[in-house]
This record gives sequence, C-alpha cells and structure tokens, in this order.
Amino acid sequence: MRSISKRHVILSVLLIAVFAFVITLTNSAPIVYQESSALDGGSAGESIAQTPSDEKIVEYEIKPGDTAVAVLSAQGIQEEESRAVISATKGVFDFAQIQAGKIMTFHFVNEALAAVEYPLSSETVVVVEKAVDTYRATTTPIEYDTEEVVARGTITDSLFLSGTEAGMDDKVIMELADVFSSDIDFVTDIRDGDSFVVLYEKRSRGGEDAGSGHILGASFVNDGTTYSAFRFNDTYYDFSGASKARQFLKSPLSYGRISSGFSYKRTNPVTKQVTPHRAIDYAAPEGTPVIATGKGAVVTAGSKGDLGITIELQHGTYKTQYAHLSRIATGVKKGVDVAQGEVVGYVGSTGISTGAHLQYALFENGTPINPLTVEFSSGDPVTESEQSDFEYARDIINQKLGM
Repeated sequence: MRSISKRHVILSVLLIAVFAFVITLTNSAPIVYQESSALDGGSAGESIAQTPSDEKIVEYEIKPGDTAVAVLSAQGIQEEESRAVISATKGVFDFAQIQAGKIMTFHFVNEALAAVEYPLSSETVVVVEKAVDTYRATTTPIEYDTEEVVARGTITDSLFLSGTEAGMDDKVIMELADVFSSDIDFVTDIRDGDSFVVLYEKRSRGGEDAGSGHILGASFVNDGTTYSAFRFNDTYYDFSGASKARQFLKSPLSYGRISSGFSYKRTNPVTKQVTPHRAIDYAAPEGTPVIATGKGAVVTAGSKGDLGITIELQHGTYKTQYAHLSRIATGVKKGVDVAQGEVVGYVGSTGISTGAHLQYALFENGTPINPLTVEFSSGDPVTESEQSDFEYARDIINQKLGM
C-alpha cells in the first residue's frame, strides 16, 4: 500500500478550507433595504432579514394612506388570507386603525405567512399567528433591556427646559408632570428654585436605543413643599400609599401660562365685546403638545367654526374641549379611545384667535365648569395586604433617589 505524500495532505486540507468558506458565504444572508410604496405594490421603508434555512422576517414602516389590506398585499399575501388575518384581530385591535410611522413585522416560513406583529403602544404588541388553517390574535408585552437612570434638576425657567438640561427626554418630562398633576399645576404653581429628582428606565432592544420607559420614583419640591411618588403595581402612590391618580389632570399642558381665566364677564380680545369666557386660555408656543386630561372617547376631531381645529373627548357625564389647535395628533380621530396623558394635538392659533394658545374647557352634563376649582375623586390606596410590599419597594426607590 502506497503512503500518502505530504503534498497530497496539504492539497486536501486546502480544498476542505475552500469548501467550508463557500458554504459560509452561501448561508450568510445580509439585510436588504428596499424603497418603494405599499400603495404602488412595493414596500416603502421595508427591511428584509433573511434568517438561516427557510425563515424570513420583513419589517414595514406604515406610510400615510396605507391600509392593512394594501400593506399585506405588498408582502405577496393573497386577499383571502389578508381578510383572514384582519378578521382574527377583531376584539383585539381594529386593523383599520393602523398608524403611519409604526412598524409592522411579518414572519414567513417556507414563503408562507406565519405571523404578523403590530405595536399598539411602546408597551404592547398585537401578534397574529397561523394556527393550522386559521389565524389567532393576542396581545403581548414588548420585552426591553432596561437600565435605571437618576436625573436631578432645579427650575430656572420652566420644567421643560430644566428637565432637558438634566438629560430627560420629552416623554419623561411629560410623565413627571402627569405624576404630580394632582399636587401641582405646572402652568401656574411652578417657582424658580423648585427642584426635582427622578428615577426612570432607559430602554434598549436588540442593542439599539428604544427611548425611555416608566418613571419608577420621583420627588418634587414646589414652593417649599415636598411631594413624592412611587410606582407600585403599575400605579403611582405617595409616601403613605395614597393614590396619586385623579379622574382629571389639573392642566392639559406641561408648560405655558394662563392668559385668560374662567369668567362670566370678559372683554373678547377680537370682538371687544363683553361676553362669558367659560374656559381657560393657556399661552404657549405653537406646536406645544396638548394632552388629554382624562381617559375618554374622541367625539370631535376637526374644524369647529370660531374654535378652529378642535378635539372634544367624552368622559361619561363630563366632556373636555381643546380648541385653536395647529394640528391633531396622529391616530386621534372620532370614535377612538385615548388615555389620560396621551397627546391629542398641538397648540396653534386656528379659528378666531389673536395668537398661539390653547383654549381648554370642561363640561359636566353639557354645562361649562371651572377646571381649576372643581375637585375630583382620587384612586384607591394601596391595599392593607400589600402595604408591607409597597413599603419595601418604596424604601428601595427612595434609597436610589438619594432621599
């Protein structure tokens, strides 16, 4: 039997190495980005991630004017199957309400649709999955990697400016104002020298920044009085365990000033006539976010005569009105439910107006009432059975706040 030469061994090793390299290249699949439009049958803002073997993930950014059927069709999904996907979401989410700017994710296996994901909010995603010969829809919490951040600041002009200087983004600043809205009117009560310290989540997903999460705890000193808030079981409580929640927030703005109060006799700045002004005018820069002061259903979203662009929300026997807006927030339309603190529009000067401001009105059974003087009920306190758990969590948060 002849011996194998060293030359043959080296040649065999080289051939094996080349073969392994080719296999690696074949199995590597880069992300491919395409630019077109779903309405044109393409895939605007779409990214395709080809995973090993027979799986494929497609992310599609929804564009203005897109419909669920058009987006599904752009992924090669037949109309009958598209209808089945949309039908499966009934009772979970109305796919007619998809919002521009959000990302819809498609999962394919062997070129067949396996699942569709659509984010309802920064917290929850709707997942529609294939189950034998039908589809089933569920809502699932979005998982993030989080780190805790402490921010401190002293008010020198406004909460917004001081919060920005402390490294907080708009979401955290507005949530801070919401948390303490039952104690402080951030339009009328803020004083230079007021201070705050906030513990909040900073999120990431897949190694990429995903913005801020919840405020876990905070302390705010306003005009010498200290207020505290601690997040426990998804609700905010004060030091003793009393709820911070109120049926309505004190103000629809996080910053600004009252330029005209609730009055039964006021000289109208435009007509110069003395008439009742049963609303509150807040002077603020055009584009300032306007938030819903309470959870409710949108009953008006559009132009309303002298009031210009207006949003009206129904809250049982109460109704709130936000007038002279520059524009309405994306996704806010008649029939849609909005959460307390959700942005519904932006300050403007539409209708009969002398400058950028928000006219905010509150009605009870159709009668205007003064939102600055009416008292609303608070939420339930921590239960007796959970008091010790709350105090344990509170003390940990307080330590992190440096209190």
